[in-house]
Amino acid sequence: ECGIYAEYGEFQTVLHYFNQINLSMLAPVSGFRKLNVGSKSDAPPPTSLKGTRLSLHSSLQQTSTGIQALDLVLGNGLNLSSATLFIERDRGEYTPQFARHFISEGVSHDHTVVCCGERVEQWLETLPTPIQQDEKRDKEPDLPEDQLKIAWRYKRRIQARYSHSYDLSKHIPSSQLTNCHVIPSTIPAQEILDQISDHITKTDNVVRIILDRPFFPDLEDSSVFRFHYQLRQITTTKNSVLLCTYPDCIPPSLSFSLSSLYNNSLTINSLPRDKTSVYRDYHGIINLNKVDNMCSFTSPTPDMSDRFFKIQRKKFVVEKMHLPPDLSETVSRSSSTNSGVGGCGGTGGASALDF
Repeated sequence: ECGIYAEYGEFQTVLHYFNQINLSMLAPVSGFRKLNVGSKSDAPPPTSLKGTRLSLHSSLQQTSTGIQALDLVLGNGLNLSSATLFIERDRGEYTPQFARHFISEGVSHDHTVVCCGERVEQWLETLPTPIQQDEKRDKEPDLPEDQLKIAWRYKRRIQARYSHSYDLSKHIPSSQLTNCHVIPSTIPAQEILDQISDHITKTDNVVRIILDRPFFPDLEDSSVFRFHYQLRQITTTKNSVLLCTYPDCIPPSLSFSLSSLYNNSLTINSLPRDKTSVYRDYHGIINLNKVDNMCSFTSPTPDMSDRFFKIQRKKFVVEKMHLPPDLSETVSRSSSTNSGVGGCGGTGGASALDF
């Protein structure tokens, strides 16, 4: 239409036509928009959840297990809508420590925690307390409004913490467990599913679900697997993370089915408390049976499938399994003496085969 006007020389009409165009529609669209530093719009966006961050493998939101060393093994944390299965071997005395850290991490970030099982009430009474960092780190720096103009998005991330360290000698008081809900394990399976679904649909926050040996020891492969299958259908639609524990004495067919249904599968082995043992410095072994990938062609592939773990008062340590280095002085001295004696075809070596 502009070309027709220009062809007949009606330049005034062309000018009037362009004045009627909304020039704001012609402005370039940019995904990077600077917020007003120091204003209320500098608050985190509503889509960001407390205690979560984006995954490096799948760009999904992740949350911590409560154990920083275990997060590194599982790809820097647990993806939302994922499920993790813990299989207990031997006495199963250290699996509750993993569950307590998982619950305490949810309490620290004000997540909704839903527990179901015979031992969960004891776990809630002995939750470890997060260690307070130095005041200089926790205190928000008082920055003038004219600073952080380039890295202005970093200002609202200064106080964001993904995971915590915990002190096992101190317990979280019951007054801080307002977001923790306990479901009786004696009610029917459908009622358990309904209550879990109600807690998930009522909030947009992260929901941490703990199941401790559900329906054990009365296990039927079809009914138990149907319960877990329906539970996975509920948890995959919301911002929830599921953790389930079972002893290793469950039927092999059920163990295989649950390992296929859950995203992550770990086996916890307890080591004997023997001071003369080679493993006397460790409490148990973690077997990584399965570390699944979600929405990604690549998954975190640990270089070793087994890890040692030891529980300290203020630290949960997870290390690779390897032989200890030989640091004795006798070996180093003998090796240095033998290497320096004798030459090519010379005499005086420690053995007739020295070259």
